[in-house]
Amino acid sequence: MLDLNRLHAQFAGFNAYQSDEQRQRADKLRRALEALIACGPEWEALLEEQKRAKPGWLSAGLLESPTTCYAPIDRPSPLTVVAADGSQIYPDRHVEPHCYLLNVSRIAFQYGTAERPLMEAVPHFHYRREDLETFYEDLNEDLTAKATTEVVSALRDALELKHLFETAQATRIDGRPLVAMADGTLIRWMLRKMQNHALEQILIRQYTETLTQFYDAQVPLCSYISMPGNTEVVNLLRLYLGEHKEPPVHSLEGLADRWLFEQVLEPGERSAIFESSSHIQREYDARDRICYFYVRTTGRGVMSEVGRVEVPAWVVEAPGLLDLIHATILSECEKGDGYPMILSEAHEQAVIRARERELFYELVERNMMTSGLGFTASNKSASKRKPLV
Repeated sequence: MLDLNRLHAQFAGFNAYQSDEQRQRADKLRRALEALIACGPEWEALLEEQKRAKPGWLSAGLLESPTTCYAPIDRPSPLTVVAADGSQIYPDRHVEPHCYLLNVSRIAFQYGTAERPLMEAVPHFHYRREDLETFYEDLNEDLTAKATTEVVSALRDALELKHLFETAQATRIDGRPLVAMADGTLIRWMLRKMQNHALEQILIRQYTETLTQFYDAQVPLCSYISMPGNTEVVNLLRLYLGEHKEPPVHSLEGLADRWLFEQVLEPGERSAIFESSSHIQREYDARDRICYFYVRTTGRGVMSEVGRVEVPAWVVEAPGLLDLIHATILSECEKGDGYPMILSEAHEQAVIRARERELFYELVERNMMTSGLGFTASNKSASKRKPLV
């Protein structure tokens, strides 16, 4: 139980700390803006310096001047927008038999028409040892030792992308523009936490095979990241200022890209296109490597936010697709009070709440007991469900 009275006494220190943090951020922002403006005309020279330097931090790849901004166009109508999102019930080592659940939504809105939307979620119940044979040759260990949270999360991400592609194909109408929208990053950052290179390769390959399907079918794909914590553009400015050569007295380290673009972008505008230089991108086909831009969204009665939009490289190169995605993102954020409405709906359809998780295990137990099979939950698990005090 949280003792709010004791917590309240700690807020004086919290407020003093945050006041100092905001003062330092304001100073960093001022210097970052000056660097951004200065490097704009010299961006090609900065690109060459970036290729030579090895700063030890991830910096944004340049495709154009980083000071470039784009105004939005009107969203076309009619238009098809599709989305998918996922949730999961991880394996519980306190419950036997071991199993896990992936729940993935499929959403399609047909704007400018009277056609009914598609809104559904599809559960995928995994309980066979064979479900993981793709990833492990030796399954002598307990399933919970194999189906870690990282593996299950990666499988969910891959399934989300697969559902997104299939939904786009199923709802596509000849001659009507289409945008497929995912939530979160298209870069498989989280796989590096596994510390298992062979497994990483398999999971990345599974994900990139679906990315290739988007290209083959020419389905424009994008993802939206709300309140992004990325720092690659700021790191590029650190490179421009020579921080990689000599430690500065005042570094820009720790400044988020979104804070910079809050000062640069007008509501509705998008930034220049940047290319991710993550080493994970080496596993992607060149046309599927992820690029991104920042956009300042708007919504009814809410403050604007700077979000990050990621797209495959082939989308950047295709005429008109970036403008279409830009206009669609803004329209969705306006409808969703600052966050894409279709992604909110995809989340609502997919999310598994705490009570539903309990019902899932109750259903597993009931089915097994009815069939005369054994179901075991640890004493610790039982005590959490029925506290004694």
